[in-house]
Amino acid sequence: MLELFTRTRWDQAQDFLLSGDPPMYARLIALNAFFVVLFLIRRFKGAKPLPPYGLFAVQCLLLVANLLLMLQNDITNALGRLI
Repeated sequence: MLELFTRTRWDQAQDFLLSGDPPMYARLIALNAFFVVLFLIRRFKGAKPLPPYGLFAVQCLLLVANLLLMLQNDITNALGRLI
């Protein structure tokens, strides 16, 4: 299992995170910070905890938002070919 980490091309991952303007890592941090701010506002307002299905839905939304951000170029290229 550990050999997966030793065989991984970390330079490709670093190149991906540094690509774009602003860089991908900055966009991911900003998106996730937005969700953290929403969580903090909700907590300071004294809202009740989310039910399990609501928590699952928010986590799925965060995952989808991160995936859309990382695959943004591929998605726009595919939509451009469709239109």
